[in-house]
Amino acid sequence: MAMLRHIRRRAPTWMNESQRRLSRNWEQFRIIRFPPGFYTREPDGECMVMMDADLAGCISSATKGRLDDRRSKILHSRIARLGEILPLIRDDENATNYFTVLHETAILAAEVDGGRHA
Repeated sequence: MAMLRHIRRRAPTWMNESQRRLSRNWEQFRIIRFPPGFYTREPDGECMVMMDADLAGCISSATKGRLDDRRSKILHSRIARLGEILPLIRDDENATNYFTVLHETAILAAEVDGGRHA
């Protein structure tokens, strides 16, 4: 019996590991400075400040629990839109790094949230 308890503690589900990765990525992302040139730059007509705020809100919520339908829709639509925009900002290394990390963290948040709905 003691062995069984030991195994259960040491063998987290994929969901727990994904949640840990999401929390780790989110904490690492939060220390990256928003690229100054993107307060006013709007690639393909997209306000990057709002992109950042929308995704950050969804990611933060996903680290705390299941997203409601509205946040889930926002998360998925903003992930897709940011994926379209990333190639357009390759001329700015800092912005590319910032928004790539944001995009990857948002994708992970969607995966974690999707696992909660399953």
